[in-house]
Amino acid sequence: MKKIKSFLVHRNFIFSLALFLGLFFGEWAKFTKWGVLPALAVVMTVSTLGVPKGFFRINRSMALPIIVGLLMNFVIHSGVLIGLGTLLVSDKILWSGIVLVAAVPPAVAIIPFTGLLGGDTSFSLMATIGGYLCGLLLTPILCLLFLGTAVINPGKVLLILLLLVVGPIIASQILVRLKMDSPILPYKGPITNWGFFVVIYSIIGLNRGIFFSSPKDILPLFAISFSATFLLGGAIDLVSRFLGIERSRGISIKLLGTLKNAGTAAGIALVLFGKTAALPAAILTTFMIVYFMWLSLTKGRKIGIETLAK
Repeated sequence: MKKIKSFLVHRNFIFSLALFLGLFFGEWAKFTKWGVLPALAVVMTVSTLGVPKGFFRINRSMALPIIVGLLMNFVIHSGVLIGLGTLLVSDKILWSGIVLVAAVPPAVAIIPFTGLLGGDTSFSLMATIGGYLCGLLLTPILCLLFLGTAVINPGKVLLILLLLVVGPIIASQILVRLKMDSPILPYKGPITNWGFFVVIYSIIGLNRGIFFSSPKDILPLFAISFSATFLLGGAIDLVSRFLGIERSRGISIKLLGTLKNAGTAAGIALVLFGKTAALPAAILTTFMIVYFMWLSLTKGRKIGIETLAK
């Protein structure tokens, strides 16, 4: 029974199940799509429960991580996504989806992933939260810059970000202050994983027709996702070693430069543009998970079911 329970909270099992069900039994996605934004809000809330009290008080020690995080995530990673999207994608809807992925803040998963890989957790925490707060300004600006007001309303993007970022952060801090976080923390992993199940299943299910009828149309998305994770991560690793950056700090920088909050991008795309625009985010999410698994293996660690579920 214990093994079955562990298996049901295993991130790889949950995401694989979401992909499988979305592709072959995706007819229910027309109903689950309404749960995407609530699921993302819940995931963000439980993901930020570990943020220490008083963290949001600005101090000098936060400057370097935030600056590096913004450079890696909003300049380098976003630049790679938009650059490759410009070269490889001609469909305007898919292009809008790529821009949304490029415009969103770093993935919340960077924080636990940093710990699992032996990185600088404090550095990643400050850089990620800083990225989210700065993203309230940068995300609408990037959307406006690359899509224009004729295509997207920056005010709507900001409103969704407030619902998916600011609201959950406030909610998590309220839970911490009321000491209601302790009963939730043991279930943080399963809640996060099953929350993303709703997102991945819904997006894949809504778009399953394109996978079977026009697979060649999404090949560029696979190429972009591979380049923005595996290839970019390898390049960042080489540069970090060349510059003599401490290994733990280098791991944090590499994750900040390769992991986007594709779930938030999918939610925004689904609301503003429809199901097809959310496809780039779904494919990038899949590649990010595979990329993390690869990093775990190359590091020489065996990440077990219980570890991945945390």
